[in-house]
Amino acid sequence: MKPLARFAIPVVKARELIAELRIEDPSEIEIDLIAAHLGVMVQETEMVGSDGRMMRIDGAARISVRKDIKFPGQKRFVIAHELGHVLLHPKLRQIDELSLSQASNWSLNQEPEEIEANLFAAEILMPKSLFLPRIQGREPGFALFNELAGEFGTTVTAVAIQFIRYTREECVLIASRKGQRAWFHTSEAFSFRLRDEMEIHEFTCAHELESEGKNTVRGDDVPAGSWLKGYSTTDNMECVTEDAIWSARFGALSLVWIKDDI
Repeated sequence: MKPLARFAIPVVKARELIAELRIEDPSEIEIDLIAAHLGVMVQETEMVGSDGRMMRIDGAARISVRKDIKFPGQKRFVIAHELGHVLLHPKLRQIDELSLSQASNWSLNQEPEEIEANLFAAEILMPKSLFLPRIQGREPGFALFNELAGEFGTTVTAVAIQFIRYTREECVLIASRKGQRAWFHTSEAFSFRLRDEMEIHEFTCAHELESEGKNTVRGDDVPAGSWLKGYSTTDNMECVTEDAIWSARFGALSLVWIKDDI
């Protein structure tokens, strides 16, 4: 599931803005001030039925974010997502209502404008120039993703997606719920195909998470065939590493990593 060519545009826009503002450290990425620099007012307010809103009135844009969003990283991502709409879709979006579930939706089957807004948000909050040095030589997994989410002030899922986009490792991020695969993203280096079946195999960490009510499961000996097409589910010599966490919003999130040759 590689991005379409049009999805390069939001990334370029974000990088241009980071360069213009001479941002050199994650602590300098103050999304409210970045919006103000662009003439966009951001306000926190009581909201019912949505977590963010972008409105254009007389040529000016305003972003509202639900005041009682619990996690600052989610609030920052909502603002960045709506700022993406302001910059990328001046004629298509005059009013945009956003929920956290939409902002957290990384499926490539949704509206292209929503994908673009998410990509802009990820790049403005985690610019490649700052993000890449922090993942080079580091072992993939949610321990790293949680660390970076704290440093960049964003969500773990957004970090995982950004990692997939920039890592040189062969890995895939998979979301599943109720035993069914929902969406996945592969790294550029990933040279395998996932199983055709949408059902999550019983030998996976994702299945263990959901069936046993666990929050985290990691395995270095997950049968390659439980995730990958063309491999056995019983051969203990053909294994992948899977690191999985439970998310109330997604269900199971699994990072499957080709750590050793198979």
